[in-house]
Amino acid sequence: MIGKIFPKSAGSFKGRIRYIFGCTKHDHEISGIRTISFNTMSKDPLPGVFQGNESELSEMIREFDQVETLRRLSIDSGKLIKPVFHAMLSLRPGESLTTAQWRTAVQTYLSDLGFDECCQYVAVMHQDKDHQHVHIVANRIRLNDEFSMVKDSNERSTSLDSVSRIEDRFNVQIAPKPKDTWGVSITHAELQASIRDDDLPLKHKMIAKIAGAIEATNAQDGDIFHFVRALRKQKVYIHLTLNDEGQPKGISFEFDGKHISGRQLKRSRLTWHKLTTQEGIHYDPKTIRELQVEIAKRDREKQETARFYYYEFSSRGRGKRLYIRYTAKQVEIFKLIEDMLRLLNLFFGEDFKARLRQPASYFVEYSPGRGKQYYEGLMSSFSSHL
Repeated sequence: MIGKIFPKSAGSFKGRIRYIFGCTKHDHEISGIRTISFNTMSKDPLPGVFQGNESELSEMIREFDQVETLRRLSIDSGKLIKPVFHAMLSLRPGESLTTAQWRTAVQTYLSDLGFDECCQYVAVMHQDKDHQHVHIVANRIRLNDEFSMVKDSNERSTSLDSVSRIEDRFNVQIAPKPKDTWGVSITHAELQASIRDDDLPLKHKMIAKIAGAIEATNAQDGDIFHFVRALRKQKVYIHLTLNDEGQPKGISFEFDGKHISGRQLKRSRLTWHKLTTQEGIHYDPKTIRELQVEIAKRDREKQETARFYYYEFSSRGRGKRLYIRYTAKQVEIFKLIEDMLRLLNLFFGEDFKARLRQPASYFVEYSPGRGKQYYEGLMSSFSSHL
C-alpha cells in the first residue's frame, strides 16, 4: 500500500470534494466509485451524483466550508491557514479490500495523523481497472470551542508508519520505503511534457545520475570528493549552502543549467544530512576548503573545453591555405581521418599538409558528422574570401 498526501490548500473544499466524487476530469480511468465513510450531517451525495443531481454534494461542500467561516468569526486572526487536507491510500494492482476494511484503514490513518471526531472527513474509493485507491478529504479545523488546527509536523513520516500498520493488519503488499528506493512521483504535467518531448523529466534524469554517483562512490569506499568527481563525469555539479560556522547545511544539484535542491529532488535521500549520514558519503569538516576547490574545478574544465585549436592545411602546388578550428575535445576527432578527408579532398585534392598554427582572417568551424553537401556549401562561401 502507498500513502500520498497532496498539497494542502486554503479556501473552499469544493474542488477536492467534487474531484473525489468523480464530478471533474481525472487523469486516469475510473471504472467504479464507492463511498467508504464520512461524518458530516449531510447525506451521501454519490447516489444523486450518479443521477446527475449535485444538490446533496453542494450541501456537503457548504458544511465543510462553514467551519472556516465560524472560526474566522470566533478568532480574531489574520493568519493564513490551509484547512483542506487531501490524501490517498493506494493498493497494488490486483489487491482489494472490502468496504468495511477500507473504512477501518481510513479511520486508522486519520487517527494516526491527529484527526479526531471533531474533524470532518469523507472517504471515497476509486476503482481503476484492477487498481483500488481511496481518496480522503478532511478538514484540519476541529469543530470545537477553540477551532484548533490539526498539526502537520512530521506528517509524512507519520503517514509511512500508519501505512505500515495498515499493511500488517490486512496483509497487503508492503510498499518500499522512500529511503530504500530512488523513485519519485511524477505530476500529470511532467508526464505530458515527457511524452511530447520523448524525454524523461529533468528530476528523474538528475536522480538517476546522482544515484549512479552514490553507488560508484560507495563501491570504492569513497568520500565526498569521490562523489563530486563522479557527479562531474555525469555533468552534474553541486552547490553548497553554508551555516554560520562555514560548514555545509544544504546542497543543490545543477544539470543542464537547471538547479534543484536535494530536498526537492528526494528529501529522504538527497539532503546534505541524508547524504553524509544515511547514504555513506563521508565528509570531514576539516576539508571544507579543499572541497570548495574541488567543486570549483568544474569552471576550469569548462574553460578547457572552450579552448580552440586551429589547424592550417595548405597545398604546395596551389598556394592555398585553409584554417579549421576545433575545440580542445574535438582535436581528438582529428584521428578520425575518414571524416577529415571528405573536407580536405574537396579543397586541396591529395596534395596537402597540416600543422597547428594561428589562423588568418577566416577559418572553418569543424562540425563532425556533417555530410558532403554541407562541406561543399562551406567551401563555396569560404573561397570567396581568398
